[in-house]
Amino acid sequence: MIILGWVCLVGAIGFTIYYAYMEREAVRCQEIVVNINPNSPKFLDETEIANMIEKSGEMIIGNRLSKININLVETALNSSSSLANVQVFKKVESKGLSFKGKLVVSLDERTPIIRIKNSTDDYYMDMEGNKIPTSPKYVERIMIASGPIADPEIQKNLLKMADFVNKDDFWRAQIEQVFVQANGELLLLPQVGDYLIEFGTPDDFVVKFRNLKEVYQQGFKNLGWNKYRTISVKYRNQVVCTKK
Repeated sequence: MIILGWVCLVGAIGFTIYYAYMEREAVRCQEIVVNINPNSPKFLDETEIANMIEKSGEMIIGNRLSKININLVETALNSSSSLANVQVFKKVESKGLSFKGKLVVSLDERTPIIRIKNSTDDYYMDMEGNKIPTSPKYVERIMIASGPIADPEIQKNLLKMADFVNKDDFWRAQIEQVFVQANGELLLLPQVGDYLIEFGTPDDFVVKFRNLKEVYQQGFKNLGWNKYRTISVKYRNQVVCTKK
């Protein structure tokens, strides 16, 4: 009798495990959960990303979790230039012998450091040079650049310069827009004052901003903002101010 009892117990346990396994294999996806890095800017919200997943060509809601190809979902999300570090995984939540399936997505949204705005173009760029479409959800003020920015070396230095300006409270408050000229040299439009800054090429920008800051702190302090037509820092270790 004891042996028979043990056999029945083992059989019952085995059946329960097998039943649970089969139920788990049959679990269907009931929800898409999108987790956006809270430190990321918001170009797309959770609902928009969930809609992108549902339009990826892979059936999600109502489909068995075991049948969902997460590689296809990741590929669809990575095709958006606004998104980065996409990770997709399946999750099964259990309550007793009842199971609920979820598709969980974790991702970052790219951080823009400059806005490129011309007659035919309007987009952001991040530090790696990825283009990010504009969005009414993103209202952070960053430096605007206009003009031809095709040269890779000019673009690389311009992005570094924009990152420098964005991280410096003083220059972030001073510089509104950059005009890239055909020869690759920059003209800077300040937030305050009726003058232009002839910056030259964006290489050595740290030195140029240091020299320019001395003019702001000393020259403008004595003569004011509106005495000059142009301020040039295009030549190494020189600041040339042209009065009106």
